Amino acid sequence: MHSFNILTLLSFAASSTALVPQPLFERSVGSSCTTPDGAGTCQSTSDCVTTGFNLASYCPHDANDIQCCVKKTCNTPQGSGTCINTANKGSCGGSMVAEYCPGDSTIQCCVSGGGSSPPPSSGSGAGIVAAALKEKGLPYVWGGGGCSGPSSGGFDCSGLTQYAICTSLHLTIPRTAQTQYHSSLGHHLPRAQAQPGDLIFWGSNNGDCVNSVAHVGIFMRDGWMVNAAHTGTPVREQAIWTSSGGESICADAVRFW
Repeated sequence: MHSFNILTLLSFAASSTALVPQPLFERSVGSSCTTPDGAGTCQSTSDCVTTGFNLASYCPHDANDIQCCVKKTCNTPQGSGTCINTANKGSCGGSMVAEYCPGDSTIQCCVSGGGSSPPPSSGSGAGIVAAALKEKGLPYVWGGGGCSGPSSGGFDCSGLTQYAICTSLHLTIPRTAQTQYHSSLGHHLPRAQAQPGDLIFWGSNNGDCVNSVAHVGIFMRDGWMVNAAHTGTPVREQAIWTSSGGESICADAVRFW
């Protein structure tokens, strides 16, 4: 017979525990997570449809359906909302507005009821911006649009601005960019002081804004406008440019609100 001393038995018992399966990790569901776009909570993607936006790879201890849900509010000319994934836009119940949330274009601001017509103005230019944004995606049509809305299916630059101001302010301004710039219904201010709803203009002949106003857009926020630019482009948000094709931006903005 083989004999075992007590040390041999203890050594065997200790080594045998290594054979018992051990958990590889602790699940991160419910724990906090940090992303470049903000802090959140690790949870099921189905629980973060209208309350926030999901970001993958920040909850590494769980399956792909567990992601970091980041909750952020957003403020747009159409109202306040919540940043959500565009993949969940069907659950928004309003309008999805780009450029007001962190991250890329797949994360946008869900504004509840944002698809309705803007209310009458109370002296703010926000209604002008909201009325124009409602027409995003319609094509540019030379001579198109006015106070009654699009014509021939779309707008040109000054047709859009006239429509937005008619709709939000119940004020009929002149129809062309040149006459809008010189209209006595508005007042001029330095473009650097422009606020949402102010009109900004471009003059041909390298910026002749006295005699040759050629384009107009609606200031949204620093560096951005909504406009109907030219044939082949729809009504859209666009970075404000200063000079192109012989047209240069005018020094003044014009405020009608």
